[in-house]
Amino acid sequence: MTHFEHAVEASAQVPHVFINGEGRQGLGEVRSLIDPATEQVWLRTRDASTIQVDEAVDGARAALPNWSRFAPDERSKPLFRLADLIEAHADDLALLESQNVGKPLSQARRDVCRAADYFRFYAGACDKLNGETIPLGPEQTAMTLLDPVGVTAHVLPWNFPISTLARGAAPALAVGATVVAKPSELTPLTAVMVAKFAHQAGVPAGVFNVVCGDGHIGAVLTSHQGIDHVTFTGSVETGRKVMQAASVPLAGITLELGGKSPVVVLDDADLDAAAQDIARGIFFNAGQVCAAGSRLICQRSIHDDLVARIIAIAQDMEMDAPLNDPALGPLVSAKQLAQVEGFVSRAKEAGLTCVVGGKRTERLGFYYPPTIFTNVPLDAEIAQSEVFGPVLITQVCEDAEDALTLANGTNFGLVAGIYTSNTSKAMQFARRVHAGQVFVNGFLKGSDTVPFGGVKHSGIGREKGLAGLAAYAAPKSIVLNH
Repeated sequence: MTHFEHAVEASAQVPHVFINGEGRQGLGEVRSLIDPATEQVWLRTRDASTIQVDEAVDGARAALPNWSRFAPDERSKPLFRLADLIEAHADDLALLESQNVGKPLSQARRDVCRAADYFRFYAGACDKLNGETIPLGPEQTAMTLLDPVGVTAHVLPWNFPISTLARGAAPALAVGATVVAKPSELTPLTAVMVAKFAHQAGVPAGVFNVVCGDGHIGAVLTSHQGIDHVTFTGSVETGRKVMQAASVPLAGITLELGGKSPVVVLDDADLDAAAQDIARGIFFNAGQVCAAGSRLICQRSIHDDLVARIIAIAQDMEMDAPLNDPALGPLVSAKQLAQVEGFVSRAKEAGLTCVVGGKRTERLGFYYPPTIFTNVPLDAEIAQSEVFGPVLITQVCEDAEDALTLANGTNFGLVAGIYTSNTSKAMQFARRVHAGQVFVNGFLKGSDTVPFGGVKHSGIGREKGLAGLAAYAAPKSIVLNH
């Protein structure tokens, strides 16, 4: 059996929605999933209906009192078992993710393992959700307790479906909140599988629900009066709509939005290491990463040398069907391919210099080659907007101060990086750059236990690590007079 046939067989076992501990067929619109490598329909599913969204939220609300009263160690046990089940089914989950998203198989398997790690990490945090005591004097005792925020909605992106689900659902469940997740209509499969495994692991019915569908279903969910907190990952434009929808129930909000992340390379840096990391940081998952290092800012004296090294890496990257595990797979959809092509075409029309790539391949599928534009002005569209594809731009700086000005020159502030052997310069940059996460001499080389989130148009709130628990915990103050 081929990888493709195995993925199709595995998909046949996936229900369309998961509500109140039961996998069901959706009652909404019939949807065709397109294979990004062949542009052919490979599976048909059905969205949830608005009535099923109501059922999922109502079920999560009904399950909340019981789940929130579980002792911490009793909440942790099914979450640990869920992590084990995800790992036990990692091959099938990776096949589904690779086939559905179009990402190389090894990258998909990494995402599956990350999902298991999230559930295991937050399972271990269940009995460490400590409140505090506040000194008021000898005749009063003040303390805080951490209550679960309530029913949480999780609207997921298509680029990292399973790991982003786990990133939000795991801390919510650990605190004692309940979950209704809505995966992207392009990539619904693994979210439903994880909810099914959660029920098998002992998470009570109604605690972990999944409703599939497009933006309409997302709007119904995020504006539902039964929702207490909304977590969304996606574009700035959609993030604004989610904020407006969440204002209907006055729900809390966590937004992880776009990025135009700068990577600064100073003239004392290790250029080989920088080139490898920069190529990985922009071409990984075909550039469909909100944290992608899409802007290279380097000193004039090293610019051409560094760009030549990155071009050599780009030209050596193999493009192939994702289930063959190449270095570079296709983009997720025809719409995403058209978006990338549009940015590149307009950049060329504006007279910008494309030194590699810049044209769709002749092969079938939504493939786009690694592309680099050099010496791009800060005010250019392609320097200010998120392309979300394998497109790198370069900008020249004179010194570290000039690099900082360029780095802070967009509306985004998600991630930044710097390469230099001068620790003082690195720390000055890290302190002053507008970003929620900064990497020194190792772009995107961190851990999912490190808090992640952006400033400016890149979002609100933090996920990952212990900081990821805060959105789902509502501190309650108690003052005892005695």
